Formats: sequence, C-alpha cells, structure tokens
Amino acid sequence: MLCVMKKYIFYISIICVLFAAGCKEEDIVLSKPGEPIAPVTNLDYTISGSDAILTWDLPSTLPDDIIEPVSVFIRISVDGQSAGTLVVDDAPESFVYSPYDASKKYKFTVKVQGKVDTTDPYRSDLRLSPGTTVAF
Repeated sequence: MLCVMKKYIFYISIICVLFAAGCKEEDIVLSKPGEPIAPVTNLDYTISGSDAILTWDLPSTLPDDIIEPVSVFIRISVDGQSAGTLVVDDAPESFVYSPYDASKKYKFTVKVQGKVDTTDPYRSDLRLSPGTTVAF
C-alpha cells in the first residue's frame, strides 16, 4: 500500500512540474531553418492624447528567401496581462495604439515577420525575427 501511495505522489509531482514549466511566456518555436531575420531597431514610443505611437526601423537587409514586403508582428500587454497580438502588413515602421490610459502599464514586443516560398507541408512559410520590447 505504501508503494502505491509513493507512485501516486511521484506522478502527481511530475504533473505539477509540467504545469509549472508550461507557464513561461516564451515563443513555442525558438528557431526555424533558414537565415534568421534581424530584429527591428530604434523601437520608441510617443504619447499624443489618447494614442501611444510606436515607431521603429526595419532591418536594412533581409535574407534572400524572404518575400517582400515583410509584415510586423506586435504582442501587446496591459498591466501585465496579454491584450492580444496583431500583424501589420506592408513593411510598416509605426503603429498607433488607442485608447492609451496613463494609469496603466504597457509593454509592446515587435517582431519582423517574413514569408518564404515553400512547398514542403511540414515547413512553416513564416519566419519571425527576435522580438524587441518597449515598456512604459
């Protein structure tokens, strides 16, 4: 009977560790095949009334297999809670978030998202750069 209880405690412990490890906020895919895309640079923000305006510079060069124009993937967090993600197409270098509330804390992570031409059904046609984050 004691041996059975030890097994149950062991399995419950393993399940708890797996649940705790799954709570990290990381991208699922940490690397993909192909030349990596450089991250955005000079990420900055300005506040204008009820708007938070983000600006950045896109990489000056892209890998040869990236189809242009690239898109920009933005992850938004308000007061430590995810407020969603969005993709802005056509090589944008700015984004307006509204409504901005000065009493809240904001975090924006910006990534360059490029498409590649692949016929392999087991390879993604998207490639993301590392993220650049601004918080205020």
